[in-house]
Amino acid sequence: MTTGTPTPTPSLRRRVILGALVLLAVLLVLLGVVIDLLIGAQARRDMHDRMMAGVARANALVTAGTPPAQVAAELNGGGIRALLVAPDGSTYGDQSVSTDLTDGAVAPLPPPPPPPEPGGPEPGGPEPGGPGPPRPPPPPPDASATATIRPLPGGGKVILVADTTSTTKLLQQLRIILVASGLAVLVIAAIGVALVVRGAMVPLHRLTGVAESITGGDRGRRVRPDRPSTELGRAATAFDTMLDALESSESRARTAADTAAKAESATRAFLADAAHELRTPIAGIQAGAELIVQAASQRDDEEAAAQRHRAELVLTEARQAGRLVGDMLDLSRIDAGLPLDLQRCDLVALAEAERDRSAMLAPAITVRRVGVPSLTITADPSRIAQILANVLDNARRHTPAGGTIDVDVQSAAGRAEVTVTDTGPGVPEGQRSRIFERLVRLDEARARDGGGAGLGLPIARALARAHGGDLVCVAHGSGARFRLSLPLEGTPTAR
Repeated sequence: MTTGTPTPTPSLRRRVILGALVLLAVLLVLLGVVIDLLIGAQARRDMHDRMMAGVARANALVTAGTPPAQVAAELNGGGIRALLVAPDGSTYGDQSVSTDLTDGAVAPLPPPPPPPEPGGPEPGGPEPGGPGPPRPPPPPPDASATATIRPLPGGGKVILVADTTSTTKLLQQLRIILVASGLAVLVIAAIGVALVVRGAMVPLHRLTGVAESITGGDRGRRVRPDRPSTELGRAATAFDTMLDALESSESRARTAADTAAKAESATRAFLADAAHELRTPIAGIQAGAELIVQAASQRDDEEAAAQRHRAELVLTEARQAGRLVGDMLDLSRIDAGLPLDLQRCDLVALAEAERDRSAMLAPAITVRRVGVPSLTITADPSRIAQILANVLDNARRHTPAGGTIDVDVQSAAGRAEVTVTDTGPGVPEGQRSRIFERLVRLDEARARDGGGAGLGLPIARALARAHGGDLVCVAHGSGARFRLSLPLEGTPTAR
């Protein structure tokens, strides 16, 4: 009987694959986040350096006395829009840049300034009345920019607005590439890890195959690991050690069983020989005691009465010894393969005869026969009578005066059944199988009286099984109930 809590046995392959994929996914996410942060920081640093270079150029031009419009024109371009605010508040450059921006502000990219009206003066522009330059395309709706505001020498300030749309799109594309490549890496890694785990599980599959072959009867197979120091090597070594111990234990058990079988065979042979040898002296003792009783019965003196009493005691013991020897001989014949004289007989007639015998031996007990009036079976009538006699003797010995024994003969499902029920103390539930063991007597409810040696019920069951039937003790409310089942057509068991 196994005990203890069950050992968790999850799928090792699934656990290794999932663990490797989860770890790889975490590492890929961390790598993607680090790459995104580093590239974003580098892009912002590059943009900041460009804008600082523009501020330095503006300071140099203003210091050199360059006109504000020319300074603004020099700063515009390359993704940077410039607005120069003079000390008097006049503005030069890209008029779409708001003067309300703060340093470092991130805002949508302002639209480009509209072209000058046709005919309006524009230095270096076309003649009045001619067509103006084409309108610049508006920025995309998701365009963004960052602003830098720095004071100029002599007063005023310069506002630079850098277009960060391309940098933002680049970072977005980089994130998409990182996610797609990460998923592709996970798929490839899952296939690769599955193949690696499959290869690593080969020794475990071999261990399982060896265990299954040993279960099938091949006790000689072993795993024999080439590297016992590894994890699988230690498990395989322990497995081989367990199998060696199991094989050694089975060998010892077989040796012990063979020794026990030989001892039992020798004991049975001795009992059979002893029973045969005891029959003659016991018969002589019984005959001598009967002669003494008869001789003493013809005299009326006190000494003859005492002699008769002693002879009756010897006769009683001799009869009990004769019954015990007879039982021992029956058991030896059954063990050797009891021959049965099968013939058609009436089971009800056999049951009636044994009922009459029991009623005569126990006049203080009511013995009744119920059931079908006749039931023909193919069996050995003398052995069936012996079965019924043993069962009824057992019931008679344990039924108190005034009690009842019922013998019910029925036919059910193609089998004949004889049920013997008494009103004695009954058989405890845990003893209903044990009472059919040889030389077993129950201490309380079924204690042996002067006529039993614990062999009657085992002999009765053995005879029933020799006929292809059985004898069992079934549950009953009060008293004991034994049920003999026999095939209607004789089918003796082979021995």
